[in-house]
Amino acid sequence: MRRPTGRRSFRKGIIPYTLLAPAVAGLLLFSLYPFLSGISLSFTSIGWVGDQASFAGLANYRTLFSGEVGAGKFFQDAALRSVFWTVSVVTGQLAMALLTALVLNERFPGRVLFRTAILAPIAVPTVILALTWQWMYDPFYGLINHYLRLLGLISGPTVWILQPNSSLWPLIVVGIWLGFPFMSLMLLSGMQGIPQELYEAAKVDGASQFQRFRDITLPQLRTVIAIAVMLHTLWWWNHFDILLILGSGSGQFGYGTMTLPILAWFEAFRWSHLARGAAISVVSMAILAAVMIWNARRELRSVTG
Repeated sequence: MRRPTGRRSFRKGIIPYTLLAPAVAGLLLFSLYPFLSGISLSFTSIGWVGDQASFAGLANYRTLFSGEVGAGKFFQDAALRSVFWTVSVVTGQLAMALLTALVLNERFPGRVLFRTAILAPIAVPTVILALTWQWMYDPFYGLINHYLRLLGLISGPTVWILQPNSSLWPLIVVGIWLGFPFMSLMLLSGMQGIPQELYEAAKVDGASQFQRFRDITLPQLRTVIAIAVMLHTLWWWNHFDILLILGSGSGQFGYGTMTLPILAWFEAFRWSHLARGAAISVVSMAILAAVMIWNARRELRSVTG
């Protein structure tokens, strides 16, 4: 068998890099450059796109962590609200996803239909879903107020969203509904990989259904749950469109639904503080990176023992 010549070997070795080049170029252009540009802008005094940028050192960061009335107060409240938003949404998604995956893992007529139907929130564009929920929360014609009045929980029209002082809880409900189907599929795929022999042996030993869930299903799903929670924490910490569309409406500033991504957008593009908005984004990214690194290290320690 004849070995390939030097030129043929070079061509064969360069093919994978040639195929990867467009993806790497797109990653550098649309991800790495904005990332580095945002970090550099956070150390300047630039006010808007196209404005003159002069070096300001840590002035923007000192303003954010000053705690004074204004930008510092907004930043601290937005950071706490981001934590509350992310923890509430991801916890609700995990509970709903685990329950849904347990149901869809059983054998019953129409199981394939239900497994397909659960993908509806993922398939529909987020803006359309937000507008649909906006109608459902309507104080006069929405379904939510209608059924709450029938149950006697409210006595008249209640405004839930689209106000500067709107609460975050109605948006948390939307976030849970929108995000739990994908987590359900992840958990369901993990359940499909659990050997049935474990459940059969537990039945022989007299274990109840709850004991089988606690001692077999949850330990076997630990890695899948950790990955799902990590991914959803990353996505929903940075979530933007639901909060902007349903929070205050029409791009108005809503203090009650202000998270770090929303505050960064207002600072950069509405209040002409582009450098301060970049600083908020950098701090938000640092917080999220710290949480992800901690979680990844914890999971690695649990796997390696």
